[in-house]
Amino acid sequence: MDDTTNDDRLKILQERLAQINQKTEKPTAQNPQKEEVIEVGTEKAGETREIKDPSWGLEEKKIRSFSWIKYVIIFGVAAYGLFYAYNNMDSLFSTAEVVSEEETPFTLKYNFEIEGNQLAIINSFEDESSAKAMVNDLTVKGFKSDYFFLPNKSNSTEEVYKVFIGPYENLEEVNQWKQNINGEVEILNL
Repeated sequence: MDDTTNDDRLKILQERLAQINQKTEKPTAQNPQKEEVIEVGTEKAGETREIKDPSWGLEEKKIRSFSWIKYVIIFGVAAYGLFYAYNNMDSLFSTAEVVSEEETPFTLKYNFEIEGNQLAIINSFEDESSAKAMVNDLTVKGFKSDYFFLPNKSNSTEEVYKVFIGPYENLEEVNQWKQNINGEVEILNL
């Protein structure tokens, strides 16, 4: 191999490039009116430009702008908007019909076929065995008592068993028996 250094090789390469440039520039030398214009600082957002500088030969330099920042900001704002819309979907799509349902409260209506005018509901249970046990305790204590499954005797869909005392003929009689019960009592007029 040669004993030439990198500097020598670089000089040889530059001389050859200069010769190639001269050969490619000869046709343009016949038209002295054409000039190569280099625009600096006019790039558009997101554009990568290549500037050819004749002093560097065929080497090209790339200039990049920071337009990617605007895309990050736009993506961030869009992501926040979607997050906000997802979390507030109920309030965004509420209608007047939903508001009208809130204004009219549910009225519980009973349909009993028993003799008497008044009942006192003592307690509610989710299982029937607890309701039966309480009815037995009340019967042992001397109360007229029974239980019913709420969906069977009302317009409610709540699946509970209600224990009651009665039926009684008037409110005074219900109040007299109610005094012997510990806890809250709901009185029904039939």
